[in-house]
Amino acid sequence: MGVVVEHILARLAEGGVRHLDETGLRVAGKLHWLHTICDTAFTHYRISAKRGAVPTFLTGGTIIHDHWKPYYAHMSGVDAHALCGAHHLRELKAIEEIEKEPWATEMSAVLHSANQLRCAAQDQGETELPELVRQGIVTRYMAILAKGLAFHERRPPLAKSPGTRGRKARRPGHNLLLRLRDYRDDVLRFIADFAVPFTNNQAEQDLRMMKLRMKISGTFRTLEGARVFADIRSVISTARKHRFNILEILTLSPPQIIARL
Repeated sequence: MGVVVEHILARLAEGGVRHLDETGLRVAGKLHWLHTICDTAFTHYRISAKRGAVPTFLTGGTIIHDHWKPYYAHMSGVDAHALCGAHHLRELKAIEEIEKEPWATEMSAVLHSANQLRCAAQDQGETELPELVRQGIVTRYMAILAKGLAFHERRPPLAKSPGTRGRKARRPGHNLLLRLRDYRDDVLRFIADFAVPFTNNQAEQDLRMMKLRMKISGTFRTLEGARVFADIRSVISTARKHRFNILEILTLSPPQIIARL
């Protein structure tokens, strides 16, 4: 399977839109990390002892993720980043319901509306939004950010624990506002490039089966066993995306599998 996995990784390494995510798993009693790189046609799983072992070898194209900072810090070879809209909507919902911050409701509405406009344009065969529509979304987005930041400027600062060093603590809503401001282009990449989806659901879906295996079967006894399992699942997931018969694929030789992919 090693040759097939290398072929899959090579297809994902350069260009295109790729989804990245990671999740913890236990190997030989210790915490390890399962990383995935995937798109609509290929899936690659990789086991690492460190969560921060992101795939720095990726070049060109766009990577979609949930704003985990090592993706920005260590992946300078890609052309662009895009941030998962579903993550933002979940955070905004929590800030709306728990923190009672009114700007969060407005921002959720803007992101929902922008995605609906993009989907409607795609359904009509368009490859981009009209410039005026795009600028209208950005203008509303920035106005809500300004309102939210002004809201936090009026609030009293959080109390600092005695002896605590470092920068002043911020409320969750304030942190999210700053991220939405500083990474605006990555948040709204889906309206600028129709090849980029609104969410990182592809990666989350591809990790779901692996998480299910962990819940049912528990941990891996050896690192080698975990890596063999990851390789096999890389091939199975990729074959499923190509609508191949899984049992038939697993009976073929590596060159035959590669020829089909």
